[in-house]
This record gives sequence, C-alpha cells and structure tokens, in this order.
Amino acid sequence: MATRPSRLLAAVALGAVSLASFPLLAGAQTSQFYSPPKVLKQGTSTTPVAGTGTVEVKVFVKKNGSVGSTQILKSSNHADDQAALEIARTSTYKPGARDAKPEDAYYTFVLRFSGSSVQADLGAGNGALAQANALIRAGKYDDAKTQLQSYITGHPGDKDANALLGVAESYLNDATASAAAFDQAGTIPDRFKVVAAHAYSDAAVDSLKAKNYDQAVTLAGKSLALQPSVNGLYIRGTAYENAQQYPAAIADLEKAKAQASSGNADPKSVNAIDTALATAYVFGGQTDKGIALAQDVKRRDPSNTQVDDAMTAYYNQQARAAIQAGKSDQAVADLESGARAVPGRAALLYTSAASVMAGSAKTADDWKKVKSEADKALALDPNSAQANFVAGIALGNSGDRAGATAALQKAKANVGTDSDLSGKIDTALAQLKK
Repeated sequence: MATRPSRLLAAVALGAVSLASFPLLAGAQTSQFYSPPKVLKQGTSTTPVAGTGTVEVKVFVKKNGSVGSTQILKSSNHADDQAALEIARTSTYKPGARDAKPEDAYYTFVLRFSGSSVQADLGAGNGALAQANALIRAGKYDDAKTQLQSYITGHPGDKDANALLGVAESYLNDATASAAAFDQAGTIPDRFKVVAAHAYSDAAVDSLKAKNYDQAVTLAGKSLALQPSVNGLYIRGTAYENAQQYPAAIADLEKAKAQASSGNADPKSVNAIDTALATAYVFGGQTDKGIALAQDVKRRDPSNTQVDDAMTAYYNQQARAAIQAGKSDQAVADLESGARAVPGRAALLYTSAASVMAGSAKTADDWKKVKSEADKALALDPNSAQANFVAGIALGNSGDRAGATAALQKAKANVGTDSDLSGKIDTALAQLKK
C-alpha cells in the first residue's frame, strides 16, 4: 500500500477507542440505594384502647403499598396489642424502594396508647404545633408544611416546629428540605429520630447523584448518628469512595458487609455492598483483594454489570497511567490482564489494547500484531464497530486493501449512534480509495 494512505490510516487509529470509556468509579456511581417504607396515613381500630403503653408492630409492606403480614415485636401493654395490629393493617403506606423501584419490605410501626387515644409518636406542642401535628397524622403534609412555615417565620428559633417541618418534608419526599429543617431543630428529639435518619439518608443519596460527595459523607454521618444501619454505612462508604477517600470507604463498607452478613439482608443488598467494596479495594491499593471479591460477586450474580464496569475502570486507569509514563507495552499488558479478569468486558479491553498498539505501530509486522490483538476482540464480538475499525486500520497498513475495506464497512454497518467513530471510519474508507 502507498505510504500516504498508511500514514493517514495510522493517525486515525490513535482515536479508535478511548481509554476513558468508563467513569473512574462506574460501579460506585451506579450503586443501588434503599428507602424504607413510610406511613402515609395512620389507620383506625374497632378495638377499644386498653390503657397506656407502647406497642411495636412489624408490618410487611408489599411493593404495591398493600399490607401483608403483621406481627407484634414488643409491647409494654399486651391489652393494646389487638388494637395496634388493626391500626397497622388499616394504615396507608408508601412502599420501600431500591433505586426508586418499589419492592417488598418490612416496616416497624411504633404506636403509643394513652387513655382512650393512640398515635404514632410524632410529638406535640403548643396549639399551632398541635394542629400541624394533627395534619401530619391525617396525611395532609402540604397543609402541615404551609402552617409550620408560617409559624416558623414568626418563631424562627422554635426547634419543635423545625423538627415537625422536617417530618412533613420527609413525607413529601423532599429529603433535602427535610434534612435542612432537622438541622435547624438542633438536637433531634427521640420521637423524630427514625424519620430524621431516613431524611438524612435520602438527602445523602441525592448529594451522591449530584456528585457532591463531601456533602453526602456529612449527611450520611448524621443519619448514622441517629440510627446506625447497614444502608447508612453503605451510602457513606460509597460517598467516601467517590471522593477517593478509600481507607474510610473500605472501613464503612466492610462494616456494612459484616452487619448485612450477620443479619437478614437480601442477596441484592449484599452484592451491592460487595461491588462497592471491591471497587474501593482496587482503587485503594488492595488490588488482589478487590479482584477476588469482584470475581466472587460475579459467581453469585452473573448478571451484575456494575462490578464489571468498576473493574474495567480500574484496568483503564492503570493503562492510562502507563501511557502517560511512556510505557505503552505496560498499558497493553494492563488491558490484557483486565480482559482476562473481566470476561464481560474482554472485547472492549482487547480493542483498547489494539488501539494502544496502533498508536506506536511503524512496520508491517507491528500492524500484524495490532490485527492479531483486534482479532481477540472480534472472536468475542464479531460485530464490534470499534474492533472492526482497528482491524481495518491494521489491514490497510499491512497492504490488504480489500480486507481493510471489508472490515471498515462492517464497522460502519454496526457503528450505531457513535458519530465520532463513524466519521473516522468514513475518513479511513476515503483514504483507501486514493
């Protein structure tokens, strides 16, 4: 093949595959987050209240919001148990959710009986606060919010009012506003701690999604201070991880894993924790430990792509560092190690390795090696537009015009919406016609 097309094709090859194809912490940024069920409206009972006491009821809230089984967990007055069960069964619930998708979950309903009345312990205060509190119990959260905001305007230092506003905002699903209100309340009263912990946890997730990792760490810490939980540790560990504070991330995630393993955590939650922990291990310098854990996750859950993304991000990072140090051979070795360690991303990693090799190829023998590396990717994904493109470039520079044209045309047929790669394919095809 003529010298001019060879040079142009070689130059195009440099942009074949970006080594930044995956975010640094893909797994962590797409982790699953859990929100527990909430009571939207307290139910009623036909059984008379039988004196003073507190009853805790374990309620199975189905993903459609309906109630399944109910069970007394703790009672200081068993005469009130039947009334508590009736109230729990007739209450209206918002189901628990993982990554905003409703799912079956348990809710612990705490009911306080006094005289002839019964209520979930949301607290009470002066006349205005008592009215707002009643609105909350009736499920009229917008009305309660409006009344409380008006009251706080005239009484900005009223901690009980701010705490009640935090409750109302929480049930209106505005975690950020709820957390801000609880911050204004200062020390959270015991009766509000569960709601406030959930609000801080949800606000931490919102901060994670907004990539405000330091704020997510702070909010998750406030949640954990009020109500230690596996989910709170997982969220804060994930926030530390994305802030690249790996020792702190590992500490939280290891603790979350230990608690989840000793409790009744579902397999999805355990796998999510382990995915984040594997990521923290590899980026935190405990590479062998991270890879072993990632492989264990894949054995348990072959469909888990988050751990694939996390491990691929790690090997890409290693390759980028090697390239910046002028060690392209080491970059290729890193990418090939990644292909062996992450079979689900092997085609992409082999393609990236071929692209790195193409960047320094000079002789026909070099280009044959590039083609051989691209063939490893094509053996796994024959229709890969990127791998076919690199193979076409290698064939063109090896003097096989017909083979190069066929490979590039196949790349074009499978390029999809990747306009950048499509343009490079067109450029290479145009050069072959000269």
